[in-house]
Amino acid sequence: MKHTEHNAFLNEALETINRIYKENKHLTQLRWFLEIALQRFNKDYLNSRKPQVIVLGDDIPAEVLYAVCDHPFYVLGGSLGTAHWADELTPRDTDPFSRSSLGWLINPEFDLTGNALIVTAVSSDSRRKLISVLQNSNRKVAALDIPPTRSANAVHYYKEQLTELAEMIGRHTGKRFTSGNLKRAAKRVANAHYQRQRFFTAAFSSGNIISDEAVLLANQCMYFAGDLDEWCAHITALAEELEQLCRRYAFPKKDEPNVIILGSPVVFPNFKVPQLITSAGMNITAVADSLSLGASVAVPRKKAFVTTDSLLQQIALTHLKMISSGARVSNEGLYAYFMHLVRQLHPDGIVCHILKGQIEYDFELPRIEKAAEKLDIPVFRLETDYQYQDMEQLRIRMEAFGEMLTQRKIVSNKRRRTA
Repeated sequence: MKHTEHNAFLNEALETINRIYKENKHLTQLRWFLEIALQRFNKDYLNSRKPQVIVLGDDIPAEVLYAVCDHPFYVLGGSLGTAHWADELTPRDTDPFSRSSLGWLINPEFDLTGNALIVTAVSSDSRRKLISVLQNSNRKVAALDIPPTRSANAVHYYKEQLTELAEMIGRHTGKRFTSGNLKRAAKRVANAHYQRQRFFTAAFSSGNIISDEAVLLANQCMYFAGDLDEWCAHITALAEELEQLCRRYAFPKKDEPNVIILGSPVVFPNFKVPQLITSAGMNITAVADSLSLGASVAVPRKKAFVTTDSLLQQIALTHLKMISSGARVSNEGLYAYFMHLVRQLHPDGIVCHILKGQIEYDFELPRIEKAAEKLDIPVFRLETDYQYQDMEQLRIRMEAFGEMLTQRKIVSNKRRRTA
């Protein structure tokens, strides 16, 4: 992929994209995802965009968003450049993920917020600070309050919050919040969930056909693409390409330790943690952070919802059960999702990624460690930020963890053969 424009903001994305491209040149369907990701770092493109609705984070149920907005523009952070732009706007204890998110919205290079309604959830102290900064800078913000528990009253309160938010977005976009629109949106989101799972299954069973970073990028392009249905078409095409290559050729299976990443979200272009894991000789079988958790939630389709209220009730129940937030007394959803992945994938190890300042993920770590200890799965806690100065130090520690898992795997395989 050749691009002649050079600047720090774009180069940050180019470095990750070029690495993924070199490792996956044989996958023709992957190129669309690389272009979509790179487009997010093209200042001309960003200056030409005038989104009606900007979604800060992934905490808002997608069914509600797509019912009243055809093309929401997601801002997830992930960029060191945008984090630097927001350094002077946020308190010193704000985490890099939140600073980067704010830098996408307030910076000297492009303005996405001119005519936009910024929608977000009050899911952490840092997010609350961002809302305050945006409101004080005369940006239009609509915030969803997340109740701290999952009682019957909390579900009712959350459903009312979703209704108010949907109606507010609808007034801004001119698209009414109706039963028909909500049902159609729920079908679109359910289809995206299905195609995403099909892609993960194909990628997991394809040996060395696709790199772990490419899998993460293709998945996150669900948020970067301007059209959800277009992303679905391309992720389906990529899954089909992987399936065809598997049938046609005998690709070697990766006989390396398998790990799950959990904790702070890993967002393109800052694939520092996946890069460390793969370079240390380990495979990433799944990511159990708040981003992947949000994308994995699908409203059950068995029941025929005849009214907006009944469907919205199910959306509220499902999302409030699974949502991961610093505002919650206990993040049962994240823990349940983690345990589901452990039972399904049988990982050799767990890498807990903590961005400096995102202490809510450290609160969840002791419970994860206790469960992992009972299952005899080693846990590696990695605290870092968006800077790359600590790469070599972290690489040494990660390689030691990978070597330990490799030795455990060798011993386990020997016992299995002699049993």
